[in-house]
Amino acid sequence: MARRREKGPWFWRGMIGAMLAGVFGLFALVAFNIPPSVMADTSCRMDRKDPAHTIILLDQSDPFNPNDLDWVHEFVDNEARALPKYGRLTVMTPNAASPYDPKVIFVKCSPGSIADANPITQNPRMIEQAWQSTFYKPLIAEIETALEDTRQPSSPLFEALFTIADRADFQSTNENRRVVVVSDLMQHSEAFSMYKVGADYDAYLGSKLAQTKPQMERVQVVARIVPRQIYDLPLADVKAFWRAYFTEAGADYGSVN
Repeated sequence: MARRREKGPWFWRGMIGAMLAGVFGLFALVAFNIPPSVMADTSCRMDRKDPAHTIILLDQSDPFNPNDLDWVHEFVDNEARALPKYGRLTVMTPNAASPYDPKVIFVKCSPGSIADANPITQNPRMIEQAWQSTFYKPLIAEIETALEDTRQPSSPLFEALFTIADRADFQSTNENRRVVVVSDLMQHSEAFSMYKVGADYDAYLGSKLAQTKPQMERVQVVARIVPRQIYDLPLADVKAFWRAYFTEAGADYGSVN
């Protein structure tokens, strides 16, 4: 009877190496999936490494009609769901009393929508419930409250946009920056008013506000123009004005209507 061939030292070294590699791989997998520390009030990363930041500038200087609520809900829902997990969402409104200090009505980071759920290791239904209860419902509540706010005496859009571009959490070192302007796009403040000079870009360039134009390189800007029965200025002229404004600011600008 042939004697069983004994396994040599290279075999055992290989086995030990494979076991060590498996252990280190397991530790690496666990370490990679440890969630980052987050702030209790916003659920944003404590290391401030937001994977994205979307700012919605909601101009409620003119009252919204009840019929507007449906499209606002749908529009905001799309913006919120597009954020990756830990992506930051900030909602602001222009401030007539202090134009360079727009009101921040909501700041929170996404816990991850159902699109981020892993169907093998996670329960998509529970992910959706958490997203709705901790993120989306508080967001919609604040927006509806803002839309019911009384009419503002002015609409300092330029001033608010300059402040947005100047925010510490919205600089070029931050990834995936996006500004969504929900407005009729009628700039109206003491420094510059379209109601007085129209959508005249040359007039804007001659104003003091042109000296504080925002720097928005690599920022995606989208305008959702609030529907009105009658617009104070030709809508094509207003759109052309803002395209020139954001192009000069260095932004990637587009209007969704």
